[in-house]
Amino acid sequence: MAGDLPFREMLVIHDPVTPLPAAARGAAAAVKPPKVLLRFGPRVEIQLDATQPAAAGAPIQAIPQSVLATLDENERFGVEAMQLRTSQAFADAKARRPRDGEVWDMPGCAGAPARASTPTRASSPAAAAEAGAPGTSDFLMGSVALGVVIVNGPTAATQFSAAEQTKIVAEVQAGASWLAGFNSWAGVSFDFDVRPVNITTQPDAAASDNESRFRNPAVAALGFQANWNGVFDYINNLRATKHTSWAYCVFFVKGYPVDHFAYASIGGPRIVMEYANDGWGPDNIDRVFAHESGHIFNCPDEYSSSGCNCGGSWGRFGEPNANCENCAGAAGVGCLMRANEWKMCGSTKRHLGWGLTSMRTTQPSMCNVISRSADHLDVFVCDNGGNTLTAAWEPAMVSWWEGWWNLLGGRAAAGAAVTAVSRRPDFLDVFVVGTDGRAYTCAWAPGQGWRGWWRIGNAVFPQGAMINAVVRSQDHLDIFGTDTAGRVLTAAWEPAFTDGWHGWWQIGNGAAKPGAPVTAVSRGANKLDVFVTGTDGHCYTAAWEPAFADGWHGWWRIGDEIFPQGSYIGAASRSADHLDIFGTNSAGNVITAAWEPAFAGTWHGWWQIRGGRARPGAPVGAVSRSSNKLDAFVVGTDNTIYTAAWEPSFADGWHGWWSLNGGKAAHGSLVTAAVRRPDFMDVYVIGQDGRAWSAAWSPGRAWAGWWPMGK
Repeated sequence: MAGDLPFREMLVIHDPVTPLPAAARGAAAAVKPPKVLLRFGPRVEIQLDATQPAAAGAPIQAIPQSVLATLDENERFGVEAMQLRTSQAFADAKARRPRDGEVWDMPGCAGAPARASTPTRASSPAAAAEAGAPGTSDFLMGSVALGVVIVNGPTAATQFSAAEQTKIVAEVQAGASWLAGFNSWAGVSFDFDVRPVNITTQPDAAASDNESRFRNPAVAALGFQANWNGVFDYINNLRATKHTSWAYCVFFVKGYPVDHFAYASIGGPRIVMEYANDGWGPDNIDRVFAHESGHIFNCPDEYSSSGCNCGGSWGRFGEPNANCENCAGAAGVGCLMRANEWKMCGSTKRHLGWGLTSMRTTQPSMCNVISRSADHLDVFVCDNGGNTLTAAWEPAMVSWWEGWWNLLGGRAAAGAAVTAVSRRPDFLDVFVVGTDGRAYTCAWAPGQGWRGWWRIGNAVFPQGAMINAVVRSQDHLDIFGTDTAGRVLTAAWEPAFTDGWHGWWQIGNGAAKPGAPVTAVSRGANKLDVFVTGTDGHCYTAAWEPAFADGWHGWWRIGDEIFPQGSYIGAASRSADHLDIFGTNSAGNVITAAWEPAFAGTWHGWWQIRGGRARPGAPVGAVSRSSNKLDAFVVGTDNTIYTAAWEPSFADGWHGWWSLNGGKAAHGSLVTAAVRRPDFMDVYVIGQDGRAWSAAWSPGRAWAGWWPMGK
């Protein structure tokens, strides 16, 4: 590692013949590999070195002068600063960092002054449009352009030596790298613009305030108007030319009177820092810069002398300042917004914009979940405004879940079912019935992000109908639904279909209530079984496999139980060629049936599961968490969420029902479940407040949760 950062970095100088295009460098998502933390022009990058442990790194080997000579000033600053940071002297300085761990004593920071309008701008359409545009630093995700303006005055006392300028860049490098590396999943990368400027203004020159004395001539030296508007012009120019999501700048001064040694505007656009850094010293510029950058991205101070309190509404989530020293007391935890330390509290993560936004949807509805690879979860909902949304979780996320993001502007009926499958590790395909009644799909793949939406054929489904999907083998997808005419339909996709999706086809003469859910499982490679409640209230099944030269076989009625029209039949395959199905019949009994080859082609059941009761037609979610183990979930007659379990060692059959930690949901809500690794279950439901809620189970532990997914 460079200095005292908790991870190892790697300096990369790209070949001058094939530098990375600016538009590609502006992508918000982190690229794996490599994870780029910092950029200095098109050729110099500092990357996260995931191949090595976070141990003190050796100094960078000497770089040939012939290579350095081809770099521009900004790129050379990046290289020389990184060379300094990997030196033993720099590591020693960090090891004896002044006032390490002490609480900050700076005055609290406030919002930026309002941007003044010149007469020419006030009357222009561009100015009117700009007023409603996103800010320059709304939240810390994606790419950030960072201007480092080193202001050299007319006297020796106001000028920086070459070594001091390198020191400044090295310290800012370290602070920015810590922010970018802390939450690697957020894809934060800083694109530097290091600009030493010379001004002629004396430190005691007349000025309306201390800052304008050096700031105005500095932005003029950068080529922008010599006032507060010039700061905005500079950072907006940076954002446009570097193709970044956000932008801000920091002014470093020496020998000029300042209001305080370091301060920033809440929400941007600038930081001001005095090189001596008061009693904290230049060796703490990295942490002071990172702290002030927190203000740029809407974090409040948390130390007592700032006058903070535990209220307020900060950042894009409107999060209170719960870690404020004045009121958190013993509950307060270490955090860079509170003290001189490389730590970040939960409140600051939320203030930076990491985590879940607010989401509400109708009741009853569903929060669909899929595990696209081990310990990677994605959930999908359609909110009460008809927006298709997604959120994601993986262990690298420092703020639990991230989301809810609008899926490419997709629209559907409020609370519509949004289903998803993973056709190979880390690939996602999502399905929904759009506002025109057609089925649509979008897809996500590593390195490509989300793409779509694409319409699938011309079949028309009732608003809010569920399109169920199954992966029968890698990259082979089959989807199912009941259209407005009550026909049970299917469509299919595989890579060999160069013309896109094939279908829709009616499965035999299958008929059900328009929009009735058709559930499907693959009990073995390229074998499909589907289930639906027919127009007579009985449960029916059909099957397909490559050996069926005449296509689908069925429909066959499963037993004599009667279900309300349109009832959801849950299904799971607990091992190869073993099927279990679940539903709530017209009498309100939660029942199950089973099939396996030893049953000579007939289904066994239905059986009531341990006296389980729910509203007639209540959906029963089911999952096989490992071979021959089943877990079922249902909303009971009292709106409580219950679970039951079965495995071969249970000689007395099913065990349960147990209240799942008192969770509540509206009648008709489907409790969905995913297995992110064998025997690790995560379940999701739309609660009575319209939010998605999550609970989890793992071997040797009781159920944990429920946790609300967003405010």
